[in-house]
Amino acid sequence: MKKRHITSALLAAMALANTAVAADTNTTQQTVNDVKHWNVGVGTYALVIDDEDEGDDDFTGFGLSATYAFSDKVAIRGEYYSLEHDDESKLEVSGFDLVAYYGTNLMSPGFKAYIGGGVYSESLEYSSFDVDEDFSGVQLNGGIGYNWEMVSLDFVLGLRSVGDYEDFAGDSADLSAATSSLIISARF
Repeated sequence: MKKRHITSALLAAMALANTAVAADTNTTQQTVNDVKHWNVGVGTYALVIDDEDEGDDDFTGFGLSATYAFSDKVAIRGEYYSLEHDDESKLEVSGFDLVAYYGTNLMSPGFKAYIGGGVYSESLEYSSFDVDEDFSGVQLNGGIGYNWEMVSLDFVLGLRSVGDYEDFAGDSADLSAATSSLIISARF
């Protein structure tokens, strides 16, 4: 009788342990499936260069973006953009951003927020006056967004260094530059 109780207890314990392991495996598999390292998307992109004396130069257009999340806290984004001046259509800017982010929930489903910094490089072309000028510098960025299972939506703001812009505009220029983008991405 005693042997039967011990055997029954051992079998029950093994069945319970087996059920717990199976449940943990399913949870782990679901978590692995929910985690997406890559976001590739398209969106709008805007650049505003503000001159204290002369006013704003506003450029708008599109961007193509790729983001890789190393973890829920660290990611890197590259974005190509092509923009046109809002008032002078022959004035165009194209370039790229490369930014590293630190934040929360960067690769898992749900709300995300992040800050970071990186570099930009772009070319300004003005076909009416045969102008072709290159600009580059550093930038600070921050954004918020939401990750669904297969889709992500991000809103990103950036502040840029303006040394190259000021060199082009002249010594007396007092400039500031900011960017914004709204990106919808596929997650995989």
